[in-house]
Amino acid sequence: MAAALLAGAPRLLAQGCAMCYTEAAAQSPRAARQLDLAILTLLVPSVLMFGGVLAAAFRRREGDLATEEESRGSGRVPQKIREPGSSTGPV
Repeated sequence: MAAALLAGAPRLLAQGCAMCYTEAAAQSPRAARQLDLAILTLLVPSVLMFGGVLAAAFRRREGDLATEEESRGSGRVPQKIREPGSSTGPV
């Protein structure tokens, strides 16, 4: 079902793009400039949110790696998980 929806999406999106292109092409140069500025204005929050999520993910990853390094340096040995069917406990 999802594949059928995705297959029809390009045709649906293309109709909107043709209408937008026609409207933008019919505008004066001043209006076209305003449209370009509006597009850039809408782009800024999206890029900032994407960058913020990416930065948070990298910080979290670095924090997790630092915690792992500390556990290695403290002499604690992580226990291995017992495999199914094995009669011995954690090693």
